[in-house]
Amino acid sequence: MTAPPRAIAKVDNRLGYGGLKLGMSLEEARAAGLTDLTWDEASGHDPGCVADKTVAISKANGVERITLPADARTSQGIGVGSTFGEARRAFPSASEYRSGWSAKVADNAYYAFIGSFDLARFAEADKIQRIKLVAGVVNCSMADL
Repeated sequence: MTAPPRAIAKVDNRLGYGGLKLGMSLEEARAAGLTDLTWDEASGHDPGCVADKTVAISKANGVERITLPADARTSQGIGVGSTFGEARRAFPSASEYRSGWSAKVADNAYYAFIGSFDLARFAEADKIQRIKLVAGVVNCSMADL
């Protein structure tokens, strides 16, 4: 007996990383094999949201945050290890954002370039430690993590 065919998520032009797209529903992301999260994992604090280190998904908006892998690069060549100066040159409209910089990439999305909170790593303070692609409107408090 053969297994039934696996559902395929619709491919479209939404911003994202690989097959994971902003706005994609949890069901689409699961069907594409991009997450193992379930609505059963929603926290009492954010009952309409689920998240892990890679993605935050809300029932209202779908995927709201994608944390890029350490070896990923933006289309402008910015990645983990790039300096904030390089990010600001690549994204001239970037503005300060918490422990880094934020750069709008579309009307409905921005990159968050995050640095280190650890003063012991002061030598790396000007280096990007993490990059997130975030939807312009988020319902999940976990989307900013």
